[in-house]
Amino acid sequence: MTSRSDTGTQAAAARAIERVLRAEQDAEAGVAGARQLAQATLDRARDDALAIVNRAAERIARWQRGHAAALERRVAALREQAAASARTQRPVDEAALAESAARVAARLAGGADTRPGDVDR
Repeated sequence: MTSRSDTGTQAAAARAIERVLRAEQDAEAGVAGARQLAQATLDRARDDALAIVNRAAERIARWQRGHAAALERRVAALREQAAASARTQRPVDEAALAESAARVAARLAGGADTRPGDVDR
């Protein structure tokens, strides 16, 4: 009976070892599958993040272009205003300016203003 029970024990042990080996292989396959799934998820997340960054960059660029165009329009309008103002200004009357400067200088120096009709105040 020893031989039979040894054979039965050995067969049961062999089956148990085979089950353990199959379980290890299944576990390794499961871990490999989980790694592949994790990598695929990570790749999708990176792609999504890149798409978000690209959309944000495009929105920022559109915003900047819009504001640059508005600024250019405003600068052009201000330049046009300045040019129109320059066209409507009268040239300086150099003689009148020199006469006024002489009167101010005379007052500051203590001299009298000799222009007729002026009254000192």
